[in-house]
Amino acid sequence: MEVSTFEILTAPIAPVMGIPPQLIPVARRIVQGYFLTISNLEAIDLRYRIEFTISLPVPADPNKILLNNAFLVVDVEGTNIEVPLTQQPGKPKVYRAFFTIPAHKTASVQLLPILPKTLTPGLLEVRGYVSLFVPARSIFPKPVPQSKKPVKVLLNPEIRGTFLPNDFPSETPTLPDFDQINYTLAIASGKGLNEITPEPGKPIIIDLPIVTPILEELRNGNLDLATLEADNSEKAQLLVQLLAQLDANDVNLKELNTVMDKFDIPVRMSRG
Repeated sequence: MEVSTFEILTAPIAPVMGIPPQLIPVARRIVQGYFLTISNLEAIDLRYRIEFTISLPVPADPNKILLNNAFLVVDVEGTNIEVPLTQQPGKPKVYRAFFTIPAHKTASVQLLPILPKTLTPGLLEVRGYVSLFVPARSIFPKPVPQSKKPVKVLLNPEIRGTFLPNDFPSETPTLPDFDQINYTLAIASGKGLNEITPEPGKPIIIDLPIVTPILEELRNGNLDLATLEADNSEKAQLLVQLLAQLDANDVNLKELNTVMDKFDIPVRMSRG
């Protein structure tokens, strides 16, 4: 479901050029982040996928994208935990992340500028919209929905920002002058209580451009599908579970076996 718009900033609030010297101290800049409060109203733990679809700049501008400029943290019980925020393959304007909220718990999901990196040159300006999903659970031999019915959530999106002096940080700082601002954003559904239909499980169709690098990592012994801490045997098991979900028609299996043969992986897939 679509949740709201978002905007993150590390930018001046007014141009310094042409401002009289006596007004320069008030021509500050803002560091602004996006905050989404989510309450899981169900009696089960739920894994969510959040997506940020940015307004992709034309022409390209590294200061107007999330890549290398922002990070995502999730706070459920008073501890901020950074979760990976990655571009969706084939969709450069979509960034996604996964996180779990226990039953009847409330989480704060925060999209924040990377500091102090984005303070210089201080031109970060990214906006777009936010979507929230309940993805299928990966269970052998086929992913299954996390719930048989729509799941209820309470949502509250906000923008929060801090105003900083234009010369902060500086070797000769002026008197620190910090202010904060926060305001609630309009929710796309028009209401705080929402229902999300869980995504259904479905077979994965073999896509060689995607499968090939996975197999290459397996051959090199550094496949990492679930966690950097998994050993190679666990990673191999994860790949086997993934392959078991593939659409097992003769054409796909032939192509997959050709790729595995190319990478000297002693595994052959066939229909039983």
